[in-house]
Amino acid sequence: MKSKLIIAGLMLSSLVANASITLSGTSIVSTAIAGDSTGVFVASNGGSFDITLFTGTGRIAFDTSFAGGTDLFGYTILGTAPINAAGPNGALGSGVTYNLGGSINTGNAIGVLTFASSTTSAVAGDSYSIFTNGWTVPADGANLPLAGAPNFGLTAAGTGTVSVVPEPSAFATLAGLCALGFVMLRRRG
Repeated sequence: MKSKLIIAGLMLSSLVANASITLSGTSIVSTAIAGDSTGVFVASNGGSFDITLFTGTGRIAFDTSFAGGTDLFGYTILGTAPINAAGPNGALGSGVTYNLGGSINTGNAIGVLTFASSTTSAVAGDSYSIFTNGWTVPADGANLPLAGAPNFGLTAAGTGTVSVVPEPSAFATLAGLCALGFVMLRRRG
């Protein structure tokens, strides 16, 4: 009997983990993102969106990955989309589908970070803007349209700059590569 309950529980949990939402429409059309290249959609792991976690210099570390599911200050990256020119504005499309699970729940706040030149990971010294508009994670399997008149000309709620100094792990990697190079040179000589 216990084994049947365990199997049923595992099957049920796999169904919940595979539930997904799709962000659709044009999220932001604004002169504020005209020179930007990438939009990164993030959802809070709690209720509201705390802009102060992202503002300022060095809040986002150089080489931070924008892969879906990556944690960023207690927020989960849902995915990315390119920003295209739309006259004097930039237009950030959506089309991001994210599998719910982990710390993403219905009702969690959604925000968008738009980067000037970063695409798949944060480039050192890159500037970015933070946008929120009361967007929240909808029910499982739902489509969340971010388009609409309220988002046309949306202004940034905050700004930031990617840190220029690499993380300590990057220094350790560089030190390891230097040591390996030194050993290889010694063996040749």
